[in-house]
Amino acid sequence: MMNFDKEALLGKWKEVSSLAQKTFQEKISAAELEKVKGNVNMMVSLVESKLGVSREEAQKKVEDLLGKIQQSDLRSKAEATAGKVLETANVLLDVVKEKIKKK
Repeated sequence: MMNFDKEALLGKWKEVSSLAQKTFQEKISAAELEKVKGNVNMMVSLVESKLGVSREEAQKKVEDLLGKIQQSDLRSKAEATAGKVLETANVLLDVVKEKIKKK
């Protein structure tokens, strides 16, 4: 099973819980997810029992779900970085324009 940082998972729990409810077609309630908050093993057990799937399949489903959260985080970070790069490029462009005007 993938290794997930419990603190990071807790920080994203609202997002995890919301996505889990949508992903598992609301077969798992917010209250049930709140009971396992941040505990991946308990979440796997919950998915296993509520969806009636094998332990291995439940692990895969939870890994896929948490992988989506991680991808979302990476996408957000990449977008923020791209925004900063664009800002820097625009500042540099303005500096170059000013130097050209002075010549």
